[in-house]
Amino acid sequence: MQTYIGVDYHRKCSYMTVMDEKGKIFHEGQVDNRPEAVREFLNRAGVNGHSAAVLEATRNWTVMYDSLEELVGEVHLAHPLKVKAIAEAKIKTDKIDAKVLAHLLRCDLLPEAYVPAPAARRARNILRQRMFF
Repeated sequence: MQTYIGVDYHRKCSYMTVMDEKGKIFHEGQVDNRPEAVREFLNRAGVNGHSAAVLEATRNWTVMYDSLEELVGEVHLAHPLKVKAIAEAKIKTDKIDAKVLAHLLRCDLLPEAYVPAPAARRARNILRQRMFF
């Protein structure tokens, strides 16, 4: 069974929504951003290699992206400004954001952002660190 995972990523914890191909949500909740906690959450949801996850390109998105890449079949990075244009809402919560991301991925309506290769991401992080110093 194909499952879709929407992740509303924040600094310390994230909100995840897991739904099936018909849009039925069967697992959701808040998760610490530690790789072990994410793995445990996805195991409880019964997520396997036939899953796809999505998160918005926010600051430090690479941490969650790399964790998810090890656990699910495919990971997508949503373009935050274009997602906002598609899913303009008066009420905005972590739960709603994760659900919208999962629905956009499920319906193949996700505006994707560019994801550099792992080597390029490492090089960028080194350059950012040098600029900081």
